[in-house]
Amino acid sequence: MYTVKLECEQSHAFEGWYDSAKDYEERLNTLSCPVCDSEFVMRKSSAQSKVGKHLMSLAREIKHERAQGQDRAGSQYFKVLLD
Repeated sequence: MYTVKLECEQSHAFEGWYDSAKDYEERLNTLSCPVCDSEFVMRKSSAQSKVGKHLMSLAREIKHERAQGQDRAGSQYFKVLLD
C-alpha cells in the first residue's frame, strides 16, 4: 500500500491510498479534495514549500477570478513560470 499525504488549495489535508507509486502518478490528474472538491491537490510536503505555497496562492486567485466571470488563468500561469 502506498500512502500519500495530500493538501488542496484551501489547506484541507487528507490521505490518498494507492497500490503503488505508479498508481498514484496515473491517478494524479483525477484527484480532488473530499471536503471542497477542489481539483488543485498537491502532496502535503510540496504544498508547504516556497514554490508550493506560491502555486496554492495562484490557484486560489484563479478560482476567485473564475467565480467572478474573469479568466486570466493562462496569463497567470506564465507569470509563475517566468518569476
